[in-house]
Order: sequence, then structure tokens, then C-alpha cells
Amino acid sequence: MKTERLQAQLQQREFKLKSLLEITKAINNNLSVTELLNNYKDIVEKQLLIPRLVLFIFAESEWQSVLQYGTKKTYTHSDVHEAFVGINEIATTQSTGNAMLKEFDLVIPVFHNQSALSFLLIGDVNDETKQVSPIIKHMRFLQTLTNIISVAIENKKLFQRSLEQERINTELALAADMQALLVGSGVREFPHFEVATFYKPHLQVGGDFCDFIEFNEDEAFFCVADVSGKGVSAAFLMANVQAQLRALLEHTNWSLKSLAVELNKRVMNLVHGERFVTIFMGYFHRPSRKLQYLNAGHNPAVILSKGAIHYLTEGTVGIGMLNELPFINHGEMHLDFDATIICYTDGVIEIENSAQEEFGHERLGNILTEFSKVNQGISSLIDHITSAIDVHRGTNPYFDDTALLCCRFK
Repeated sequence: MKTERLQAQLQQREFKLKSLLEITKAINNNLSVTELLNNYKDIVEKQLLIPRLVLFIFAESEWQSVLQYGTKKTYTHSDVHEAFVGINEIATTQSTGNAMLKEFDLVIPVFHNQSALSFLLIGDVNDETKQVSPIIKHMRFLQTLTNIISVAIENKKLFQRSLEQERINTELALAADMQALLVGSGVREFPHFEVATFYKPHLQVGGDFCDFIEFNEDEAFFCVADVSGKGVSAAFLMANVQAQLRALLEHTNWSLKSLAVELNKRVMNLVHGERFVTIFMGYFHRPSRKLQYLNAGHNPAVILSKGAIHYLTEGTVGIGMLNELPFINHGEMHLDFDATIICYTDGVIEIENSAQEEFGHERLGNILTEFSKVNQGISSLIDHITSAIDVHRGTNPYFDDTALLCCRFK
């Protein structure tokens, strides 16, 4: 009798070791979650003779039943959360006092790094036999086996998230490269215009943009715009607005007023008032030296002409704020030779130092005034501004997208 009992114990140990090796091999072979759970079920149901079981795993921010047999009951995330709160070790369902668990006998929790990964509910046969319950006999093995399966599934989720994050990072890097082509930083040479731009998104991509278009040696259009919000969604709207603006410039008999009206319609159709765009647009006619501009809710451009600083404020409200623009004004001024303009977004003037002081319009105007006293290229003006911003902010990070467009009208 003692020999038979010893043989039975050895057989059980051999079976359990074999089962653990099979599960480990399945994990190493990178079987799917469904295949792993099927292997787990075969061991628990057919070999250990557990008649009722539900395995809950935390996935997609909620508790889900990933394996269930011997019961037809359905469970919600709130059911599981309420039933198992405070259970940190193997417990009888009776001790929980939860009526939802009455058809089961035992709840086995699985924790990893002090976080609950899964809960296993198991129920025994309802008979009067005096055999040792398989639940009692295999309780610790069930916990070990469930732990291995739960950790394997969690690792698969983490690996999948890692792959997904890598894919997202790759796509964001590509989007950033494409946006750099659309916006970009650097110097652009024209016969009668000296232009330099600077762009630094707060995240990998952003919602600011600037553009300069020379129609011919006598006419040029330029703009700087800021889409509300940050990140990918702002970048998508930015690219769309920039494309819409270029199409209007190329295919319509436009004026600054008509551009504002048409852009407002198109942005409203796109985002239905959930986002808006501020934009400064300028048109320069070189023979007459006349600058026409329209400021749609944007920061006023700063211009130095005939030794005086001017802030260009005439315009309207932001594009996409209202179904119809309530008023539209445009400004005009005469520019002398070598007049210089700075167009910029919030990231320039609103950046703060450690004392929470903004960089502000006055500092920007002073830089332009000082720059006018030296004979340097327009790219040096960008360098002066960005260096001054860095000195001002100190250790404070950039908190917003930053775009600059500087132009000298020869």
C-alpha cells in the first residue's frame, strides 16, 4: 500500500514536471495566446480533472474572462473588480462573501511585481464521494501553472506594445521628416528677398508652419500660422491648411480677404469648431514697395521700416473659430529698402524664464532694432532670436511649437 502510494506520488510529480516543460516549450515556441490557453485547459480539465474553471486576466484596461468552462455565467469588469478586491492569496470563495462566486470553491490570485495579473476560479464536483478533491490535491500546482501562463500572456502584451510603439515611433520620425520638408529651417535665397525660417516642434511633429512664395521677382506671399493643440492631430490639420492655402493661391483670383473667408469655411468643414488656426498673411509688391497684410488672431508681426518698429495687428478673428468671420480688415504700409519683418508663433514670445516672465514682444522688437545696426545676413537674425530665447528660458524646456520667419525686402 505504501509502495503504491509512493508510485502514485512519483507519477503525479512526473506528470506535473512534464506539463510544466510542455507549457514552457509552447511559450518558447511563441505560440499564440489562444494556443497557450488551449494547452493550459487540456492539462487542467483532462489531466487534473477540474470540472469548473474561469480564468480572468487584466487586458485592455479591464478584467476579461479569457478561459471558461463548466459554467455559463458571464462576468463584467466591475463584477471581477468587486469580487476580488483585497484578495492577495489563495482563498475559499465562501470566505469572500460574494454571491457571484457561489458555484466555485476556490479563488487563486496571481501577482507580478505587486500587481494582480490574473484570478483563477475553480469549482469541484458536486458529489458525496470521499476521494480527495483534485482542487485540494493540485492547488499549488494550479497556482504555479496559472502564474506561468499569466506571465507569458502579459509578456506577449508587453512585446506587442513594444512593437506597436516602435512602429509609431518610426511613423512619427517619418512624419517629422516630411513636416521638415513642408516647414523646415534654413535660408532661402531670392533675387529681391532674403528669407530665413526656423521651426522646432514641441513634440516630434507640431501644428505651426511658415511659408514664403515668390510669384515672380516683383511679388511674394508669406505666412506664419499656428494650429490649436499639439502633436499628430495638430500636424495633420497644419498640413491640410498649408495645402489648401497653396491651392487657393495657385488656382483662384485671390485677395487676402478671400483667402481668410475660404480658409475659414474649409477649416470649419474639417474640424467643426473643435480646433482653430491663427495665421498672419502678407503680400508684398516690390515696384510700389507696398505691403498688404491680414492678421487672423495671430501674434502681430514685427517690422522695421525707416528706422521705426511697427506691430501689424489689422485683420480678423482666428480661422475656424466661428462659422463666419464677423469682420475682416487688412493693413497696408510702405516699406523702405532693406526693411525687415519677423513673423512668429506663441512658442517665441510666451516662453518663460525661471521667474515665470515671458520673452514677450518688447524683447523681440529690441532684437530687431539692434540687428538693423549691423550688416549681417538674415540667418543671423534667426540665430540672435533663438539664442536670446535660450538665454531667457535657462533650464526651462520649450513648452510649445516654435516657428519663425524673417524676411528682408531688398
